[in-house]
Amino acid sequence: MNNQIWEKYNIFRNRFVLSTLPFLDEFGWDQEYGGLVESISREGRAGNEDFRRVMVHARQLFVFSKWGHKTFNSDFVKKADKIFEYMKQFFWDEQYAGWRTDVNLDGGSNESSKNLYAHAFVLFGLVQYRITLDRVEAEKWIDETVKIIEEKFQRTDGSYREEMTREFEDKLGHQRNQNPHMHLLEASLLLYEQTQDRRTFKLAKRLLKLFETRFLHPGELVIREYLDKKFQPNASIGHKIEPGHHYEWAWLLNWAATIFEEDKYRIDGGRLLKKALEFGWDSSFGGVYDQVDCRNFEVLLTSKRLWPLLELIKALMVFPNEGNLLKGCSAIDILLDKYLHEGGVWTERLSQDWKTMEGFMPVSSGYHLGMALIAVEEFVESNIGE
Repeated sequence: MNNQIWEKYNIFRNRFVLSTLPFLDEFGWDQEYGGLVESISREGRAGNEDFRRVMVHARQLFVFSKWGHKTFNSDFVKKADKIFEYMKQFFWDEQYAGWRTDVNLDGGSNESSKNLYAHAFVLFGLVQYRITLDRVEAEKWIDETVKIIEEKFQRTDGSYREEMTREFEDKLGHQRNQNPHMHLLEASLLLYEQTQDRRTFKLAKRLLKLFETRFLHPGELVIREYLDKKFQPNASIGHKIEPGHHYEWAWLLNWAATIFEEDKYRIDGGRLLKKALEFGWDSSFGGVYDQVDCRNFEVLLTSKRLWPLLELIKALMVFPNEGNLLKGCSAIDILLDKYLHEGGVWTERLSQDWKTMEGFMPVSSGYHLGMALIAVEEFVESNIGE
């Protein structure tokens, strides 16, 4: 089994490192205005989006920092530095502080909001940039970002404000959604792994408690995506859940167990993965459904985006029992056969029976691809020869 995964890993790595990353490096940057484009066609043509998002830049900062370091590729390192400079110049709000969610194509201000999802990824990207490329200047921006999150986003009920005006007035006080909180945990775990400081410890633990007591339904082992301000399911969309986020949480809980040396997180992650495989995996065609109804586990969206499959691969690699490794082989086969193609381009969304539903490729998907490859690589390195 390990040898099979080793073979698939080599194909995955070669496509991503030798083709996808150079493709993103060449075509992901807008040569006219500067900044990263939102999406690219397979021919390298930028999409029609008329804005720049800080989330996209932060994810690519992570990707080019991590893989520039891993591959000793100076072009990737230069791209990471270029992204960092652009983020500082155009996304940081000098008047009110915090990171703008988006800007105009030319980098000009559009009075955009400040959101938690974006700040979580900015923190994640900055920490990786500091760690792998030893960029000391990033420490200032990491501290500023954490300070903003603590002072402006934090609520008294344990959650964080998800969307605010430029001046930090809460725009969505009626809702509590799990996804931005999950990515803030991801960033806090990466930061705490490096600093071991009390502030980040408290941030990560607060988010884990929020997950355990609010977003996770322990009896049914489902993660509620959309809650109201009383942490009850949203009346209109609270029944919708995403298998991909269950896999992502399983992987995060395993990571938390390692960092904090608390096996309860790993146990919960394994149970969550097992349950989510039951309702998230397409037993007819393979792959991961986009959306399911948590009341009866009927499939609401039979389409299959790239990222849920990649999150499943990550989770399977950190819970490597025999059944999960078999599923992992199947998942990587689907990735290489249906999504990540020779030449480094990929398909973002497919129908249940594998018909292409989207032509352009979101640049931000490089983050999901890179993270999944790291998970497979770490499994291979730990188990080769067994």
